[in-house]
Amino acid sequence: MSGRIFGIDIIRGSVRSGTLRPHYALVRVEDGAVISEEKNVTRFRLMRYIRAEQPEILAVDSIQEIAQGTADLYAFLAELPAGTKLVQVTGDGVKMETLPRAAARYNLSFDKQNPMEEAKASALLASFGAGYEVLAYTGITDITVSRNRSPGRGGWSQNRYVRKMHGAVRTHAREIEMKLVSANLEYSMTVRRAFGGESRVVFTVYAPREQIPVSPSRGGDAQIRIAGRRRDKIAFQPLTKKPRYLIVGIDPGTTIGIAALDLDGNLVYLASTRLFSAADLTREIADLGKPLIIASDKAEMPFGVEKIRRAFSAVAWNPKKDILIKEKYVLAAGREFKNDHERDALSAAVYAYRTYRNKFESILKRAPAGVDTDELRAQIVRGLSLEQALSRISGTVPAEVADAAEQEELPEIIFDERDERITRQEETIRRLRTLAETLSRESAGKDKTISALHRKLNAEREERYAELLAAGEIAERDREIATVKKQLRKEERRCKNLRIRLDRMKRYVSLQAGEGCSALKVLPLLARDAVRVLDEEMGIGEEDLLYVLKVDGWGKSVVRELAEARVKAVILPRQVYIRAQEQHLIEEFRDAGLPVLSGADLSPRVKGKIGVADTAALEDALAAWHTSQTVFSRERKAAVIDSMVREYQVERVREVRELGIDPATVVPERYLRTMLPPKEKEPARTVVRKPAEKKTEQTAAPKTPVLPSPDAEEKPPEPAEEQKTAAPDLLTAVLAEYREKRKKEISGDT
Repeated sequence: MSGRIFGIDIIRGSVRSGTLRPHYALVRVEDGAVISEEKNVTRFRLMRYIRAEQPEILAVDSIQEIAQGTADLYAFLAELPAGTKLVQVTGDGVKMETLPRAAARYNLSFDKQNPMEEAKASALLASFGAGYEVLAYTGITDITVSRNRSPGRGGWSQNRYVRKMHGAVRTHAREIEMKLVSANLEYSMTVRRAFGGESRVVFTVYAPREQIPVSPSRGGDAQIRIAGRRRDKIAFQPLTKKPRYLIVGIDPGTTIGIAALDLDGNLVYLASTRLFSAADLTREIADLGKPLIIASDKAEMPFGVEKIRRAFSAVAWNPKKDILIKEKYVLAAGREFKNDHERDALSAAVYAYRTYRNKFESILKRAPAGVDTDELRAQIVRGLSLEQALSRISGTVPAEVADAAEQEELPEIIFDERDERITRQEETIRRLRTLAETLSRESAGKDKTISALHRKLNAEREERYAELLAAGEIAERDREIATVKKQLRKEERRCKNLRIRLDRMKRYVSLQAGEGCSALKVLPLLARDAVRVLDEEMGIGEEDLLYVLKVDGWGKSVVRELAEARVKAVILPRQVYIRAQEQHLIEEFRDAGLPVLSGADLSPRVKGKIGVADTAALEDALAAWHTSQTVFSRERKAAVIDSMVREYQVERVREVRELGIDPATVVPERYLRTMLPPKEKEPARTVVRKPAEKKTEQTAAPKTPVLPSPDAEEKPPEPAEEQKTAAPDLLTAVLAEYREKRKKEISGDT
């Protein structure tokens, strides 16, 4: 390319770093020659150079050196002038290669450690037509004309200001419309009307940005913005449309095999199909590139391969004799193929490449820098000398002379004068004969195989008949063996569980035998299922110490089971012990006579399902619990006796009342308080006494009434003091007798 090209490479910093901004090495190339070099160019200065000089291409070896992500790349491409292309010289984003490998195709060498050399190589490669243009915008451009100032608010003067601003937007829009019409560009327009003119006009122009005859501007009352329509994803387009040269191997037949290599021997395409006609095959190869050599694995090139070679005017290659199958596997080694057709095509292409490989290496050593080595090798394969090929590539020799030389040196291919149809039929007959011979050999081999299988079948039938005679006994034995195996597996599982339990018991016993330590069995939850599991695993018996981790969901039955197992004590963690007190679990343990201790003073250490606690602290805690248990038992018995005595007293008071006697006249007030229940004490009662028959004749009523006797005659009332002393003594004696009787009953029960 003859235009100016910028090549850049990052020296220090990174686009991803927020602290150290990138600095670039900049190389300017024009007409294939370096005109200037500059180091430590910042991003801002680089954009200023690009806007000022407007180069044709900005070449980089990787777009990651100028943009952190897709959004940054869109923004960077929007800042570039309309005529400047961003070119990545190392690939299209999918098929990537290193910069040295891309430069080797043009016989360029440089120092990979020098950023200035890399920038120079990128610029030269772009000038040779290598690389891919980065496309971020479609062929549609949006031109927006809008206000450059706020309309504000005001009176009549403000209205004149708004009309002036909207009029300026309309004027600019009309000028842009005239330019688009003059440039014969297709467009659509969206207008937003406003007071005195138009507030916003958007032109959608169906042309790329570089063809738009309008420049963005901002000043005065209106502004013009130009932006391309973004693509859905970043695209890469080859900088030149020139196809690459290929070495194509073809295996014809019902199933066609195709293998394509580039001039460096790299596999480009490998496939096989039964659906392609000759036209489809030609189209498929043309999509891959330009075939330079068409190769076959046969000493005489088949007519179908020759027909494709003629379509591309390619150089024919075929071996001196047919390639053997073992040679094909050697040639195709290192590359994967699916069937024999792909193998044959690949071996033909590789054989052809190896034939020209030494010549290609010699050309690369003798070729000057900056020459397209693929084009140079193609010209030499077609029959030109190195000097003629270089002259033709550089354009110093007329094409007619080069074509004439090529025609002189290329061997003329002489075809048989027979009709093409006869040639095709002969090819078909040859293939059918080969197929018939192959099928005949396969048929003979299959006959031998069938005979051998018949003999084997007869022998197996005899063996099978002998086996059936003993089938009954064998089946019975198999059932017995299966039953024994099932029992054996069951016993093995039982032995395994017993061994695990024995190991835990051994560890428990070893901990129990330690000096100053007492072993604990850990119970994860105070529940019957957890107790049953622990009993199956380690056993729960007398003098065992259980360390319970949780008491949620406890029941009286599990407490009874532990008490019946005569467990020595149950230890609870401090928080769990507090929770158990709130849930009245401690009282259940005391009722069952099972010691329950708090782990706050015992400092238990637990590992798995076994733990230890200090023996001395444990004994002290047990002694304290037994002392408190004795007090609890006494208080419980006393409470029972008191409740029964109180019940008896209440009954007696009720009987006295039923006789019509006021308890206050018989029982002192201090005893009456204990006899009456709380609900009978609360209401204030007034004692009503019956008046004497001769109340009017008496001068003073006695303080206490005399109980009448139903059988005797009416006697004079006794003194009040004698009644007060006789009634309490009688009631006290009865209560004492009742207490002694209940104490004996309770002692007998306990």
